[in-house]
Amino acid sequence: MGGAKVFWIGFLIIIIHIPIGYIFNVRFDGAIDMHLVPSVESYLIPMLDVAIAWVSMFLCLYVSTLIFQSPIRLIDIAGATGVARIPLLISIIPGKIFEPNIQEVEDVLNLQGSELYLLIVGGFVVLLFFIWFMILLFNAYKVNSNLKGWRLWIGFILSVIIAEIISLVALAYI
Repeated sequence: MGGAKVFWIGFLIIIIHIPIGYIFNVRFDGAIDMHLVPSVESYLIPMLDVAIAWVSMFLCLYVSTLIFQSPIRLIDIAGATGVARIPLLISIIPGKIFEPNIQEVEDVLNLQGSELYLLIVGGFVVLLFFIWFMILLFNAYKVNSNLKGWRLWIGFILSVIIAEIISLVALAYI
């Protein structure tokens, strides 16, 4: 698929995050984050969450590729990064299905029986979606950066860490 086509598909996936986040009370408040929250007050919150998460991620991946002096097109990595977020959207389903009825973090310690098992199973299923997201993101970086070996791994790992830090700090100041 061409760069423009992948970009627009990725951009559409990013746009889909906004009503999904608002309707299902989900925050994408970090480059690699998805959290269920009690409420989302407006469409502006998921819009800022996903915009900052997406831009911080694709820019970090783009810059790390440039640092290693490998050819890359911004449109390609931006689109592929958006497409890689599909598992985060899908992970909302098991997240909601297995969501325990807790008000405070301490309530998790009081879960027993089926509620505890559902939390463990749900957490594991959501973890599988997160792993899928990371695999797609890694493959997007690998294909678009043309990097290999240690440069590929260092570039990817540092990009993800830095993107997460940037997105968390940016969202904290909004």
